[in-house]
Amino acid sequence: MLQHFVRRRVKPLVLGIDWQADELRIVLLGCANHTNEIGRQRVLGQWHLSLPLASVSTSLPAHRVWRDFIAQITPLLGSAPLHVNVGIPNRLCTWLHCPADLFEARTNLVTLQLHYQRMAAAALNIEPVNLRVCHLQLSSALSFLVVTKRHYGDRIGQLINSLHEVAEGSVIGCIEPQGLTTVCLPELLNDLGDEYAMAWFMANKMGAPRC
Repeated sequence: MLQHFVRRRVKPLVLGIDWQADELRIVLLGCANHTNEIGRQRVLGQWHLSLPLASVSTSLPAHRVWRDFIAQITPLLGSAPLHVNVGIPNRLCTWLHCPADLFEARTNLVTLQLHYQRMAAAALNIEPVNLRVCHLQLSSALSFLVVTKRHYGDRIGQLINSLHEVAEGSVIGCIEPQGLTTVCLPELLNDLGDEYAMAWFMANKMGAPRC
């Protein structure tokens, strides 16, 4: 009981990843010591990893750069819960218009997902099993299917699972398209290079940790 109480008091950390298939820009955010303009957060670390996609069967821990990254990040994580937000760039996604009122509300999510997958496969002339499809509702009248290749999703899943294996606290992973978002870093983050702007955005998008 005491251990559970202590763990609840540990403040969550957020890991934002700008995923470019073979290149990863990573930013780790935590609670700041003092309230400031960027949502009471501070940058705990930033990394640039070059990990050739090669085959999804290749284990991430087999890569030296991944092992070096884990060695650096593990002491920063401790037993804190970790939220991981991975952004897929627009060039690796296909956006397909989808009628917002295609199905009745009573249709279950599994049936919807299967239909979306078949719809995307037919539009792109690709086998459904090779696609990862997300439904994105921007408004009541504007709906999209965001399609990526399955092996990209599998690779990102490996990445999140590899973090699970080394983190003491719980790990929650999210994958979402970056879309056409343009990001400008706040002036207070002068030490963070512009090339890390999207990784910071993905971490900051998770919301400021409650300090």
